[in-house]
Amino acid sequence: MSSAQVHAVQQLADFKAGMQTFADRGKDAVSACAMEIRRAQDWLESQAGLWKAEIRWAEEEVHSAKTELARKRMMKIGDRHLDTTDQEKALRRAQARLDHAEEKHANCKIWTRQLHEAIEEYDGQARPFQNVLEHDLAKMASLLEQKIAALEEYQRIQAGGAG
Repeated sequence: MSSAQVHAVQQLADFKAGMQTFADRGKDAVSACAMEIRRAQDWLESQAGLWKAEIRWAEEEVHSAKTELARKRMMKIGDRHLDTTDQEKALRRAQARLDHAEEKHANCKIWTRQLHEAIEEYDGQARPFQNVLEHDLAKMASLLEQKIAALEEYQRIQAGGAG
């Protein structure tokens, strides 16, 4: 019976170790991406909440400015109405602040939707890679371990039979 020439068992073990390192680094990268995605979602949610609160505050400011302008317009000194320039400026500033807050809040809604779509696209591409890292490479490592053990046993038998 002829014998097989088995010389590279250590190289298989080295390959298995390299594959495990790749799997570990890949899992770390996927986890880091997941954490970064979560941070982006949390930040965007907090911004939406902040701009919503800013809208409420600006609405109150607009209401106060309108009330003050109306009050000033009703006042007279003799037959002449009082100057309302300052109140009109305050109302314009308050309205501009409200418009700005509403725009930012609307942008947050748009960005939230866009982020959700991007996350779905990422998940669709990352999930198969994650499955390879978590399942396929583990199966391959187990198979390599079995083959290495079988080859080492074969080498042991060959060494025993040669002596």
